[in-house]
Amino acid sequence: MILSQPSRQGVTLRSILIGLVLIPANAFWVVLTEIMWLSGQPATISLFYNVIFILVPIVAVNLAVKRWRPQWALQPPELLVIYTMLCLGTAMCGVDLITILVPIMSHVHRYAPVEGRYVEIMRYLPDWLVVRDPVALESTYVGQESIYKYANWRPWLGPVAWWSVFIMAMCAVMWGMNLILRRQWTENEKLSYPIIQVPMMLAAEPERLFTSKLFWAGCTIAAVIDVTNGLHVLYPLFPKIPVVYIVNIQDFFPERPWNDMGGTWVSLYPFAIGMAFLMPTDLAFSCWFFFIFWKLQLVGASYMGMHGMPGFPFVAEQTAGGYYAIALLALWVTRRHLARVARMLMGRAVDRETPGERFEMWLAVALMAGGMAFLVYFCLRAGMTLSIVLILFGLYFLLSIAITRMRAELGPVSHDLHHVGPQLQILRFLGMTEMPKDYPSDTVMFGFFNFFNRAYRAHPMPHGLEAFAIAERLKFSHMRYLAAMGVAIPAGIFSAFWAMLWMLNKYGATQTIGPGEWFGREAWLEVDRWFTAPESSQMAPTFAILIGLVFSLGLAALRMNFRWWPLHPVGYAISGSWSMDQLWTAIMVAWLIKSLLLKYGGAKAYKPAVPFFVGLIIGEFMVGSFWNLYGVIMEVRVYHFWPY
Repeated sequence: MILSQPSRQGVTLRSILIGLVLIPANAFWVVLTEIMWLSGQPATISLFYNVIFILVPIVAVNLAVKRWRPQWALQPPELLVIYTMLCLGTAMCGVDLITILVPIMSHVHRYAPVEGRYVEIMRYLPDWLVVRDPVALESTYVGQESIYKYANWRPWLGPVAWWSVFIMAMCAVMWGMNLILRRQWTENEKLSYPIIQVPMMLAAEPERLFTSKLFWAGCTIAAVIDVTNGLHVLYPLFPKIPVVYIVNIQDFFPERPWNDMGGTWVSLYPFAIGMAFLMPTDLAFSCWFFFIFWKLQLVGASYMGMHGMPGFPFVAEQTAGGYYAIALLALWVTRRHLARVARMLMGRAVDRETPGERFEMWLAVALMAGGMAFLVYFCLRAGMTLSIVLILFGLYFLLSIAITRMRAELGPVSHDLHHVGPQLQILRFLGMTEMPKDYPSDTVMFGFFNFFNRAYRAHPMPHGLEAFAIAERLKFSHMRYLAAMGVAIPAGIFSAFWAMLWMLNKYGATQTIGPGEWFGREAWLEVDRWFTAPESSQMAPTFAILIGLVFSLGLAALRMNFRWWPLHPVGYAISGSWSMDQLWTAIMVAWLIKSLLLKYGGAKAYKPAVPFFVGLIIGEFMVGSFWNLYGVIMEVRVYHFWPY
């Protein structure tokens, strides 16, 4: 049976051109914000506040155009194409990708002659992936120069080209997986995709949103808080409204074992309350419940006298196991669809085939095979071992599937998983003593790969599947949407490299208030330690990953068999992270409000309240972004509503 094809309208040339014009400006803003001034980190939460800040005035202007020249107005799908292109551009220039890679590419040859470090590393560094030229390095680290000088940009050209193709190859594999998963997760399971609710409301029903009194009440509350606190930073005598780091619960427990829980701050970010309100209640409950669970593990370890054991109780590793469990569960529930895809690829007939679906699956396979082939070639050319390359990218793409699934199904406010990427898992499993000796080139390349494995907050893959969900809901061609994303990704990569190099040459990597050179130093000091002070084999972190995997599978089994079971494996996976340290109280407050509304008023009470919480999100994003831009333009420290 052949189903009708969706409309081809929606992805227009003008929407793509608008997106392409905005991507470089957006990259410039994000890089200055996160790397130069550290005045907010827009790419560290699931809904990028910089993109919403850009989208809102476009929607407002579009409403005026719609009234006076309806034929000129952008349609909702066009607005969402712009939104997705900006999200992808932000993912490229955010704090977890190219902004980490640039200092990694330059750090060793800048500091090796000065500090006498990295002797073991330098002979295994591929020359075609790093910048060695002293003139370009001097300009990058000291500043007061222009990237447009030939001597400053020419040495970067080759390494930037190689790494750009590398990132595009990773994205090709991700988008191939998105094409395969799209129909099952978006059309068959009809996952909720909570994160796209706000941009969908802005694009599809702005009149309804902007005429809601509750929406403006939420906006006003968030705006008043951020305006007041922004003025307090500029004028310290001005009063402030404490919403962040209100109190540290650890201060009430000054003695062991309780003080080993670590900093446990109470913070009430308005935007986080709004975003958590849109999450399912079981996930919101699981987030703060497991946050307390991890704190109690730390207390228990101290009580047993194990607080001195490095890393114990391996919270990050346990949560990594949770991520792998989510990926495996996602693939398990998708198994029949995957079998259907396999039958199509073998030329067999399948039920409910749509026009072009067979071509779509072949395109997915081509993207995955082509992208993976280049990644393998790249790594082998750098001297890596094939088996390690396959294991590393196998684990990485499992994490990618997990992040994409948890966002599609439940929409967490943030997801990060710091410092427990596949390269560290392999290193600890094989042994830090043996790895640098037996696989020196692999060990050095692990230092480079920190740029996409340090954390997973601005991961690009979920934005592709969320775009396909938007296309399905608004009934326009997801393949045309794919073409728009195919344009946005290289534009985002180019813009991210340009913005980073412009900023570093102007201000100097050593002169920034933000991370600047730190990401390069962090990566290579760790690699240097692996070579010069290796540790014995550590199986405990591997066992912790397995424990987290089994525990999460157990939580999933309980949810499948007992409808009342309140604990969700996604909450277990994301709650042991840096971001949950900041967000747990806000999520608890949102969970409590939503639970009471649903219990005593049902859907009739919940639905009318949604605009208020959307107002909290947009109000804080707009005023917070204003302060952010003010700081960038005026070159001063300003109030940043997130994360500190």
